[in-house]
Amino acid sequence: MAQSPQQATNTELEAVKSDLAQLRGDMSDLLKAFKEQSENRVQNKANQARDGVKAAFDEGVDTLNRGYEQVRSQSRERVDDAEQVVSNHPLTSVVAAFGIGFVVAKVLDGVRH
Repeated sequence: MAQSPQQATNTELEAVKSDLAQLRGDMSDLLKAFKEQSENRVQNKANQARDGVKAAFDEGVDTLNRGYEQVRSQSRERVDDAEQVVSNHPLTSVVAAFGIGFVVAKVLDGVRH
């Protein structure tokens, strides 16, 4: 039995509607997948950036710690050197300290007037 032209058109229209509904669903799925993939890429880039910043921060802290230890060691050596000089030349050290104190007192007294 042959379909009438109206029935054929209705059948084709229903097929097109079904295809459009399927296309809409496929596009929705595709957009969801694209969104998830984009979010994953952004998250990965954010993680990489965070890891890079953390590594740079850790390196900076290590550099500061090494510098601090170096300055501390050098300072301790200078204090030891000063103690050695004072113990080897106690009278000269006392006279020098008195002279430096006297000069500083005069400079500060002159600044006040």
